[in-house]
Amino acid sequence: MTVGVQSKRIGDRLRAELGNVIKALILEIDANLREATPVDTGHARANWVPSIGAPHVGEDTGAAHEQGVQRVLGYKLDDGPAFESNRVPYINSLNYGHSKQAPRMFIEAAVDKAVATIQQRYSVAIDVSSLNELRGAIGLSRALLAFR
Repeated sequence: MTVGVQSKRIGDRLRAELGNVIKALILEIDANLREATPVDTGHARANWVPSIGAPHVGEDTGAAHEQGVQRVLGYKLDDGPAFESNRVPYINSLNYGHSKQAPRMFIEAAVDKAVATIQQRYSVAIDVSSLNELRGAIGLSRALLAFR
């Protein structure tokens, strides 16, 4: 086997593994956010939508979440960044403590919990420090992952 062929195989395996980490991370974030979001009517909780390539735009009637999950399940590193979005107008108010049902900054806590879970599961270090703000749309790209 030539060095070029061997290098390509190693690169392909690394890209596949990175894709799997991103896929697992976005699905873990989605599950944590759906669990942590306070519920009055259920509208805010139902509007967490995972997506690939760009954040979901608009409020969800239910179909976008399932479609997003399916796209994430088929994610490959070349598909671009993975996102988790919630476009209800009051999601930031909920995150800043408007509801007594969830602690202030529950979005950040849900993301931190997901990051810790995936770091342990895959033995990787995930750097989310480059994200400017987590205001209803959390973008996670391949640039945010670093192996230990």
